[in-house]
Amino acid sequence: MEGTQGGDNVFEDVGFDPGEAASLKVRADLILSLRKYIEAKGWTQSQAAAFFGEFQPRISNLMRGEIGRFSVDKLINMLTRAGMQAEFYVKLHDHKATVMDFTGYRQAVIHIAWFRDDNVRHLLFGMVELRPNEFVCSTGCSPKNFRVGNKDRKYLHYRRFALPVEDAIKWYRCAADGNPILPRDPNHLTPGDCAELQVSEFVPAPPWPHFVTSNELVFAPDWMQDSRTHFLFPKNVLSRKVNEIIRIDKNRAKLEEWLNFDIVDAYREYQGAICLVAPNPLFRSTQRTHLEKAKEVTDETVAYKLIARQGQRLDGLRLEIVNEHLRERMTPLVHEFDNDAIAVFDFPVKIDKEALLITHPEYGLLAWNKPLPVLRSIHMTMELLGRRKVVQVPDGGRKWPRYEYEVNEVEDERQIVVGDALEDTDIVRRIAEAEKRRSRQKDAKDYDQQWFYCTPSEAAQYVREKIGSARNTVLIVDPYFAGRELLAFGHAVSRPDIDSRILTSTSVFDANSGAQLLDILDRTFESYPTKPEVRILTGDPPSIHDRFLIVDGAVWFSGNSLHTIGERAGMIVKLLDPEPVIARLDAFWRKAPTLSDWLSNQPTTVAPRKTGSGTV
Repeated sequence: MEGTQGGDNVFEDVGFDPGEAASLKVRADLILSLRKYIEAKGWTQSQAAAFFGEFQPRISNLMRGEIGRFSVDKLINMLTRAGMQAEFYVKLHDHKATVMDFTGYRQAVIHIAWFRDDNVRHLLFGMVELRPNEFVCSTGCSPKNFRVGNKDRKYLHYRRFALPVEDAIKWYRCAADGNPILPRDPNHLTPGDCAELQVSEFVPAPPWPHFVTSNELVFAPDWMQDSRTHFLFPKNVLSRKVNEIIRIDKNRAKLEEWLNFDIVDAYREYQGAICLVAPNPLFRSTQRTHLEKAKEVTDETVAYKLIARQGQRLDGLRLEIVNEHLRERMTPLVHEFDNDAIAVFDFPVKIDKEALLITHPEYGLLAWNKPLPVLRSIHMTMELLGRRKVVQVPDGGRKWPRYEYEVNEVEDERQIVVGDALEDTDIVRRIAEAEKRRSRQKDAKDYDQQWFYCTPSEAAQYVREKIGSARNTVLIVDPYFAGRELLAFGHAVSRPDIDSRILTSTSVFDANSGAQLLDILDRTFESYPTKPEVRILTGDPPSIHDRFLIVDGAVWFSGNSLHTIGERAGMIVKLLDPEPVIARLDAFWRKAPTLSDWLSNQPTTVAPRKTGSGTV
């Protein structure tokens, strides 16, 4: 009797296709390692279940070698808990990649946006979208191109590539190893055959093959929320040249049109990144229905229904509901699904905030949300408009011409409540209002909301402390900043190599006082490696009215000038979003002449006025 020598994988020998056979072999090897570990410990199945955090029937499945009940991800997590580490490699076009189990998907769509400068292609963003089995197969899309220059060969590009899920995973793993390419079709996935994308070295988040479940994917449509996600973030940001190109308004608008999110500014952390998104393969959504009280001992009864995807079963899913009542969490209510898609919970007290968690023994965490308030009522105000009055404002000279504006007067107002009306005695409402008040107070403290009145010394010391905290840069913007202020605040820097800049105006300068300020700079900063640079706003009045202090990227706003700060009532506030303000102030700075240049254009003057000289 003649026999045929098998290959390295018995599952492939008996007829499984290569991809499925590789997955089965890896899972079989992992299960065998876990069985040997449990047997070496001499544990019962109950003891093993307690150690691994599993139910006893799951350990029974493991010991019987039921491969189909376990994913690679699940088995690796169990090995990690046992203190073991596993690495598995399979050769794919001479490329090593970790074998993953992505059952529940048959097709993927790769979304890629890139910038081409002649023959160099810079990756801007990529996403691998796994499509559940019930979806109709996508055909991808033809390339979209947008020229960014009049003569140069510079274009923005976007394209969707439809591939079998196995090929899409291979592409993602190639990219993770530093070989991202533009696939032309499913038969061209080898780096040497396709156009390469220029990228920085990637940092996986989380480490492969682990995934996170996210419901805040700004680059994905609503149906893809609650997806298992893996990211490849670049170590380095895009080059300055590429960043300048995509920041041009028309280019930025085109990228947002293609990607459906702002990758240039609002979500710049995704520039040059690639993500793998695996939507929930088992159910499409969760429906919540409030029922009449089923029992006298309950305060609320709520039904949750899972809408299964076509051809999928819900058995094995675990639903956990947490009720927050009066800021405290109650014991979670748990339901394990079988063939029935509906879970009914009786809550002993009224729900204030509700959190949801859905897990599966194979796929892990499939859906979750943080505690969210339960909507019980809607309060609306209806206004009945009466007459429309026109207000005329007379002219105030050549700069302020006459103008008018309209105001719609409210004749009647009514309050409408849909749902349960809240009463003043409602303890939940009082607690919520107290929490909001504390939150506002914390924000005020975090953003240095300071009130000064008749305390000039205290206000000046506060400003000096902010300047003294600088590690890199200081910019003082004050149209009334002169020689005395330079001594009062300019020397507050605690490090001699600070990049210190001052933007003032001709409102406090003539040629004499300007020369005096220059003299103070030369004398008092003589021992410093760098002197503060002073520039002058030449408009009358100056084009900047308010005062700003910028320290290492943080911005404080003041209505009062530094030479009178704290004398009259005024505020100093740290700005919540400083970047656009810094950009606008930098534009003023670039246009303003330096103090030396401004002085060189002034007529010859008499000797400077006598003022306090000041010393350091």
